[in-house]
Amino acid sequence: MSRYNEQVEAMLAQQAKGKGVNFRIVESGLKQKLMDGKIEQQDVQIAMQTARALGSMESRVLYANVKRAAEQQTK
Repeated sequence: MSRYNEQVEAMLAQQAKGKGVNFRIVESGLKQKLMDGKIEQQDVQIAMQTARALGSMESRVLYANVKRAAEQQTK
């Protein structure tokens, strides 16, 4: 998960500095967190940014699954 965490930090820093992010690593980390059942509220925003950046159907489905998992955890 360390590469995932690095990319999330880069994504957050990107907004301030314009640093590049490898969204494939972020996508992979989100999939792992989803399988482990460790989705947090900030992951929904990260999944949305990833889906927008990649634009693939797979990334959009991942966003929907992350969002659903986060909603189930808050119930």
